[in-house]
Amino acid sequence: MQTKSLSAPSIGLAALTVGVLLLTGCTQPSPTPSATVTSSETPTSTSPTASAAATAAAPKDSAEAIAAATAVTKEYWAVTDQILNDGGKNPERVDAVSTGAARTYVHDAAAQVLAKGVSVGGSRAVSVTQSYASDATPPGGATIKNGFVGLTVCNDISGSKPLNADGTPGNKGDVMRAAENIEVTYDPAVSKWTVSNYILPTGAVISC
Repeated sequence: MQTKSLSAPSIGLAALTVGVLLLTGCTQPSPTPSATVTSSETPTSTSPTASAAATAAAPKDSAEAIAAATAVTKEYWAVTDQILNDGGKNPERVDAVSTGAARTYVHDAAAQVLAKGVSVGGSRAVSVTQSYASDATPPGGATIKNGFVGLTVCNDISGSKPLNADGTPGNKGDVMRAAENIEVTYDPAVSKWTVSNYILPTGAVISC
């Protein structure tokens, strides 16, 4: 992989599309859960899974956990793209598939897009390149076997079409395919998988 420096910590349309918008602060990785089960996956398509936000039983094994986390991550990005395409309107659409820092990221990004009058059309492709599952213990709850999943994804924005407020094409930047990290957790209170953390890079974009 090759590292390319991010030229400035602005909210450039390209940075927003690829998912490296530098907001007031960057989220940091959560401590790596114990008893990690690692695996790798063949890159998958970006088509959202309709059932990703539906209720589901706790995972039977790491493979089931990773499959569910991958599905909800794809839906998270698909809904985020819809919000960006709509100029940042109705960001609460992402709430069904996200919590915590991942939800806050989309709401903050949507607010900045809406304020600037820009939009991002087209579509991106998100594929999983690495994954692992481990146990998770919700506050005050029992440990959930394989209830936490960490994903490394390759976020391909070559098909995205950013537009400035005046309707002219926006600048997508130099990195069309960026490696990013996503954390997904199972919430037994609502029997759902949600994207809980989107880990923003600190000053550099890693191409994939």
